[in-house]
Amino acid sequence: MDIEKQAFVLHNRYPFSRSNVTKIFVQHGRLSDDGFISLETRLGRLNGIVNIIKKERVFQFRRVPYAIPPIGELRFRLPVARGPWANTLDTTKFGPSCIQYLIPNDAWLLPNKNISEDCLFLNIYIPRDLSKSNKKAVMVWIHGGGYEAGQGMLFDASYLALEGDVIVVTINYRLGLFGFLSTMDDSAPGNFGLWDQHLAIKWVKDNIADYGGDPTNITIFGESAGGHSVGIHIISPKNKGLFQRAISESGTTLIPSAFVTNALQVAQRLGQILNCTTSSISIETRDLIACLRTKPAKDILEQTSVATRIESDVLNLKSYIGPVVDGILFDDFPENTIKNRSSKGLEVFNSVDLMAGTNNDEGGIFYFTLLDLQKQYQFNLSEGIPTRLLCGLIADYFTRVFFQNISAVRGAICDTYTVPDTSRADFLEEQGRQTLNIVTDMSFAAPTQATLAAHASESKRKTYQYLFSKLPLYPWIQERPRWLKGANHAGELPFVFGLDSMYRPSAPKTKEEIDLSKLIMTYWTNFAKTGDPNGDRLPHWEEFSNVKRHYMNLSLDSRTMTDLWPDRMKLWLEDIPDILSRSKRSTKIAPISNGVSWSMIRNTNHMFATLIFLIIAF
Repeated sequence: MDIEKQAFVLHNRYPFSRSNVTKIFVQHGRLSDDGFISLETRLGRLNGIVNIIKKERVFQFRRVPYAIPPIGELRFRLPVARGPWANTLDTTKFGPSCIQYLIPNDAWLLPNKNISEDCLFLNIYIPRDLSKSNKKAVMVWIHGGGYEAGQGMLFDASYLALEGDVIVVTINYRLGLFGFLSTMDDSAPGNFGLWDQHLAIKWVKDNIADYGGDPTNITIFGESAGGHSVGIHIISPKNKGLFQRAISESGTTLIPSAFVTNALQVAQRLGQILNCTTSSISIETRDLIACLRTKPAKDILEQTSVATRIESDVLNLKSYIGPVVDGILFDDFPENTIKNRSSKGLEVFNSVDLMAGTNNDEGGIFYFTLLDLQKQYQFNLSEGIPTRLLCGLIADYFTRVFFQNISAVRGAICDTYTVPDTSRADFLEEQGRQTLNIVTDMSFAAPTQATLAAHASESKRKTYQYLFSKLPLYPWIQERPRWLKGANHAGELPFVFGLDSMYRPSAPKTKEEIDLSKLIMTYWTNFAKTGDPNGDRLPHWEEFSNVKRHYMNLSLDSRTMTDLWPDRMKLWLEDIPDILSRSKRSTKIAPISNGVSWSMIRNTNHMFATLIFLIIAF
């Protein structure tokens, strides 16, 4: 089955036939009898398609190129903008996904198995009508996947576009070493995937008016690595004026863990593996990259896991693929940029409205790592996690790897998350929940709160925090233990894009769940349109401030609450920084370093976890 038909099967929809559509004309595009729309833009003419969803039209233009294919001499270079096209462009089918590992026998997690270096396309979803005079608000979606996986096409934005009457654009960007290899100099500065995102956003700014969008009202939003990407873009001087608002879901600005500090070593190892150099003979970085540009893409992909295996790691939490401080897109780590009042990046940060949040059980992604430890450490994960594992292995590991092995940090982590009452019947289960909370807090909640606090104190624009706490409809953890009760990483995505967009319409779902999805889509699109998520007949969402720290608890009983997990946040945002400061070794705002967040998602021992940000059930 080809990709186009497969996509329609996935969503239980179908292309139009002549009997489905009456011939109509729109203001600057023509809809044919067979459901295809022809549109004239400044870059050229293109043919798209029309879907009918809940008796309303959604115009889709797929595989719209925003950059010249990054192949040959353009591999490992910043993207080059695509100019006008001469012939009518066919945008009725999705383009290939960027090169990545494929998960065998799983067409639902990654339906588009067509991968290519020629992948820099975007997809545009326009609700109801095409008119340049509409000036609809625009939302640009950046997918997650640990900077190693994902595709824009999987997120059918039709429902979100209709619910909020906004234009939604989903994008592809280079992944893995194709997107993030770096020699830390001009030969290959790195961050190519982030530059792809930047160019796509700029393309939207320059061209979306042709599709009825308002180029002065753009919101970027993303989840996981996409959320972190959003966090990076809002501190980059290169993005000044490109967008007005940002939404970061489960990934935000102040996560130094996503930055790679040994990228050159990875590039050199890849060169050795692919016979560009040897361990005994070093070559100039420009010669190394020139050689790597001649290698087949499949060889680079196949050897990525070897090239990034820098050192042994008992929990496999270190990551060697991701952003670097390149001195071009941004010139310092985010926490330093935000503290520097003369920084151009801080100007961008202060110029946007910001919404950010997490799910209440993000740490569930650590579950996959723990599965492999049961036999060695003699515990049964289905029953919970013993305290000896928390304090003897996990707290010790995090302290040694991420906090310079300072014993006071180890003790603080152990004390905060140890369940004191060992006599309670559900002791192991509660200890399991508290252990996973370490990951939830360290990698997601604490850096998110630090980012929001900085924005609320520095910016005159609006700041909002959310917590998503709805249990998953279809958990991505098979045989989920009863003690794992919260909303896992990526659990909010079906509610953001509409339950029918990510599940088959026939999949069981309650009225309350449908209402929650509509509420979230309304909040998100209201924020995109005005900077304020509130609206008529919605639970009121108070702004976040450093005095009240309001947040919206998104659940079946959504309401504004105050001061999320104060004791746990104090550990990461006050106590541990104080310990590190006293040791005169570090003064980071959110001391989470070197790759824990995204590497858990890509753990090669559990490739299923690589794409947990895609929750497709049928």
